Amino acid sequence: MGLACSREVFTSIFYTGAVTKKCCGELMELGKVCHDAFVKKTHEDPLYKDLSESTIAKKSIKTWDTCASVINISPSSSASGVISPAENPDSIIKENNCKTKMELPCAREVFTSIFKTGAVTKNCCGELKVLGKVCDDAFVNKTLEDLIYKNLSESAIAKKSTKTWNICASVIDVSPSSSA
Repeated sequence: MGLACSREVFTSIFYTGAVTKKCCGELMELGKVCHDAFVKKTHEDPLYKDLSESTIAKKSIKTWDTCASVINISPSSSASGVISPAENPDSIIKENNCKTKMELPCAREVFTSIFKTGAVTKNCCGELKVLGKVCDDAFVNKTLEDLIYKNLSESAIAKKSTKTWNICASVIDVSPSSSA
């Protein structure tokens, strides 16, 4: 992503502004995982630390979803589903130490919310926050690789995953890019 487009996206999330179609295209090429990491890293900067996480989360999601619709990609997902296929979920899970961040009962609750039907308790939303969006996306993508779930619609699962994350974000006041 070029510097000019990075500034446009940054401004639309941390200040006020629109993102051009050209920059939306660059954002979609960058991917959701990198977008979320960019927002998280920027929000950690002392200059932006005082901004409301829920406001930044909403603006980040709005920017992503607007760009996805302009470029005609399913909202709140990367171009090909939950995370880019070039990103191996096993390595993301290992690199981010994802397996140690959520207890099994909450993992089941979140899984059920995404792959079946169910709600996530506030307690498990808190554990989802600790897990972080990068790990959550990697686990969803890893599950979609399993033969049992191979026939599920990736875009439908991506929407349910994002919906679960956003509901928890509103309950716990966490950015969609949190990777704890």
